Amino acid sequence: MKSKIILLLAVFMATNAFALKITNYTQSSNGAIHHVTVAFANLGKSGEVRCVITMNDSPVGMTEDTIKGVGTLDIFISGGTPAATNAECLEIE
Repeated sequence: MKSKIILLLAVFMATNAFALKITNYTQSSNGAIHHVTVAFANLGKSGEVRCVITMNDSPVGMTEDTIKGVGTLDIFISGGTPAATNAECLEIE
């Protein structure tokens, strides 16, 4: 029974691992506006997406939006981000 649960979990993770991908990430010169473009593997799919901007491994900005296939989420960070940042996005189910 335990091995079946682990196998099902592995299959679930493998099928969803590449369901959403960041295809472009840019920011304004002062780091106040971040543009994150994401795409579903199936471009006919629609879904709610959450993107989080992190700096020094801490969240500094977040937004949620519905996209169909491909979409760009804009995240405003008051005061900007003076250091290097990363974007992480996931589908909200």
